[in-house]
Amino acid sequence: MNPFRRQSLARAGRILQSVSASRWLATLAGQRSEKLANRLGEGAGQLKLLALMLYDWAAGRYPNLPRTTLLSITGALVYFMMPLDAIPDPILALGLLDDLGVLAKVWQQCQADIVKYQDWKQDKEGETSEQ
Repeated sequence: MNPFRRQSLARAGRILQSVSASRWLATLAGQRSEKLANRLGEGAGQLKLLALMLYDWAAGRYPNLPRTTLLSITGALVYFMMPLDAIPDPILALGLLDDLGVLAKVWQQCQADIVKYQDWKQDKEGETSEQ
């Protein structure tokens, strides 16, 4: 395991111990994914969805996330927020490649939980529009 990934997972574990820290990370990661949307392509939407999952979990709206999924998502968001990681983000054209690689791995590992969350989110939005 590379040292940046190890550091991200350690930080993720500490962040998940605090609701406010979890919300803070989710908010910042969502904002950064929007800011970098042109450079991230499809990854921007995936990052934003992971940030929303973490935020909804921290807000108590979606408590159904397994600990392993929470840790993976939070670790990926921490890694995304670290400007100096395996390939530093300021390096144009390459800086976000490692971030996207981590995202792809987490997206694949957590696919079943992501689909469940998307279904839940869609149901919630349907309930809101009916009222």
